[in-house]
Amino acid sequence: MKNGDQITGSVKVIDSNKMVMETKYAGTITIKATEVKTFTIDKPAVVKNDLYAEKFFINEIKASEETGAIIIVDKKNEEQTVSITNNLILYKQKINEFMDETTFNGNIKGGFFFDKGTKKTEQYMLDTNIVVKHNLWRHNASTNFRRSLKNDSVSTYYYVGQYNLDKFITPEFFWQSSVQYRHDWIEDISSKKSFGSGPGYQLWDNELGSFSVALLLNYQEMHYQNGEQSRHPLSNMRWDYQRFFNGKAIRLFTNGSIGRSFNDSVSLDLSAAIGASYKVTDWFIVSTTVNKDRDKTKDGDSKNINYNLGFGVTW
Repeated sequence: MKNGDQITGSVKVIDSNKMVMETKYAGTITIKATEVKTFTIDKPAVVKNDLYAEKFFINEIKASEETGAIIIVDKKNEEQTVSITNNLILYKQKINEFMDETTFNGNIKGGFFFDKGTKKTEQYMLDTNIVVKHNLWRHNASTNFRRSLKNDSVSTYYYVGQYNLDKFITPEFFWQSSVQYRHDWIEDISSKKSFGSGPGYQLWDNELGSFSVALLLNYQEMHYQNGEQSRHPLSNMRWDYQRFFNGKAIRLFTNGSIGRSFNDSVSLDLSAAIGASYKVTDWFIVSTTVNKDRDKTKDGDSKNINYNLGFGVTW
């Protein structure tokens, strides 16, 4: 540090003038990047002078005798001095091999809203998301619950559960199997369950964010409030994107799927979410999310749009 202090740990990411480090004695800490005199990294990383600058794929970073600077060593083992500015971006480059270790992360978010004015309004929401990675496998389980009342009349009331299993064939290409169940007490479609499988591709996955897409072939079964039911094959495209800012304190994300059946049973099957969260502490977050679910079928429709502000825990 410029003040003479020395911190031992692993630099995870630098962004928005924030350096995030993992230490043995204090866990994850965040410090102001421009207060750092110099630092070292002995693993492959990506360095950018600012958000729109060219990427430097490097093998390591050496300490510089110049204050507020580092020496980057590129793939050709050529060295270059780079200043530590408030625009500097750095994140670890994941090595293209599968590690025999297990990582476990996720979050639980909840929220509620009351308005007892002229018109009485109540809203409740609860979301959970858990991701476990081990070697070739990635498990992702999530649930969503929504309930809204207006003047004691329920206008929205449903829950969704989903589990995805990804097996990576290469570090980018994976095969996804998925099961999903949804139950709704209000819309024409009272329940929907589907089983699917198909190829996926991980466009990137690093300390600053990730983005993956998948194309699945599903068997879907729907039950309607009037007692009717339908079964049909359905194809859909899925996406999952997230990006971190401000030293991983701010997270922007979107995920969902869109598809239709091979016959005229379902002309649109859409489920999408977009939102942002702010990490107040290492484990406490405040988040806002917009969810949209839309089903158009020949036997009935389902439509839900929810705007949510809540809080939760992350790990």
